[in-house]
Amino acid sequence: MPKRSRTIIGSNLSFNDLLFNVLVGFVMLFVIAFLLINPITKKSDIPIKAEFLIIMHWPNALADDLDLWVQRDSDKPVGFSNREGTPLHLDRDDLGKVNDQVEINGKIEQLESNRETTTIRGIVPGQYFVGVHYYSMSSIEPVPYTVTVMKVNPYRELYSISGEMNTKREYHRLPAFEIDANGNVVEIFTHVRNIIPNNGG
Repeated sequence: MPKRSRTIIGSNLSFNDLLFNVLVGFVMLFVIAFLLINPITKKSDIPIKAEFLIIMHWPNALADDLDLWVQRDSDKPVGFSNREGTPLHLDRDDLGKVNDQVEINGKIEQLESNRETTTIRGIVPGQYFVGVHYYSMSSIEPVPYTVTVMKVNPYRELYSISGEMNTKREYHRLPAFEIDANGNVVEIFTHVRNIIPNNGG
């Protein structure tokens, strides 16, 4: 009796496994790439939004040092010697023309800008007292300045006041303002408070 020849029928099972593994590999690479493109935001990376800005400016060419001071209620005043106090933050202690030099690509450049800005980050109710102090005197003539207080969201200018400093350690009180729990300015008023620590010494 003649032997029957056995025909081996090919199977696609191993080829299917290979295709599936390649597909899984591509999916994993895509997920990893997506995670690297969009890293998970850490709590510390979330920017704190400024709700109010208090900006002081005096002539750019002057070497005189004027200081902006702001105090919330009875908290420690925020100025050059105490630059942070929730929710207040002094962005930069400008010393006049003295610290206007910056290094750009290895070259010293003069960026003339006499400006100090204090931000109120977040809505924190309370009374905010504003003052200007003439810390270091270089000019013979009076030094003019302008202080502008503005609400950012939505934009509203509370006031803009100009004045002149004549003598070293001179101190000017500017209008204070009160913020409620909703971020509304409910009052702008004059005051007799001295918010300069140790009289600015």
